[in-house]
Amino acid sequence: MPNLTFCQCSPLTSKGIKAREGQITVEIRKDMKRTGVITSRECPACGHHEMGLVAEDGSFHPLRPGTFVQIVEGFPAHLPEPETNERPQRKSHKGPEAEIEFYPWVPEPLKGDRSLRLKYGVMVEGNVDIDKMNGRIFKAAYIEKLRDLIEREIHLPVPVLLDSFFAAPHLASGNPEEIALAMWQELEEIRQPVELVKAWLKNPDKERFEALIQPRTWEDVSTEHVGERELRNELKQLSLEGFLNLILYGSLDSR
Repeated sequence: MPNLTFCQCSPLTSKGIKAREGQITVEIRKDMKRTGVITSRECPACGHHEMGLVAEDGSFHPLRPGTFVQIVEGFPAHLPEPETNERPQRKSHKGPEAEIEFYPWVPEPLKGDRSLRLKYGVMVEGNVDIDKMNGRIFKAAYIEKLRDLIEREIHLPVPVLLDSFFAAPHLASGNPEEIALAMWQELEEIRQPVELVKAWLKNPDKERFEALIQPRTWEDVSTEHVGERELRNELKQLSLEGFLNLILYGSLDSR
């Protein structure tokens, strides 16, 4: 865990708060009860890292002197529903009530390997010609995939996952879209799959294909491709934790 100090804008010592990182929830009460996870972020006022609580809706609440804090070992079995975390329903240009259709896409040579399908697979808007996939379209679909995974994560708080994988819990501040963009901007490991796909799309030769499938080899990748429906279902069942495992370790449960 990085060395952090309480921001001078909202000073508070950590005396009496002793818990192992990633294994607590914190309940802060003043006029109302909030449940979440202690994390840190850069203070918008002075730029220092400040400690605070990230609630289930992604909102950040700085720790203040005099606030009652209760340490609870482990995480509650059922986290409260977010207070406000709904995005407006996406609409199609065809009509005000029609939803946009999305279709799964993954580089064709990777369709025979489940881990590679889940790592590189994205959902693309139906009005996009997937036969003309390019780096710009893939990047947008990839960031949208990351946002969706963050929004759907229910098993572990996102700050805990980002702390566990990247030692960067402060990136989990804001709504899912803001978190996804922060991860994209700050984490090279998150950007790397897009760079590899863009290189392969530009020149789909053996060298760039081998870069996509590392540490696998040509012989490891099956030629028995799955259909669109199965790929769509696999992507729907993918969790944020599983995706981060794929990004860093090449397997859904490598940690």
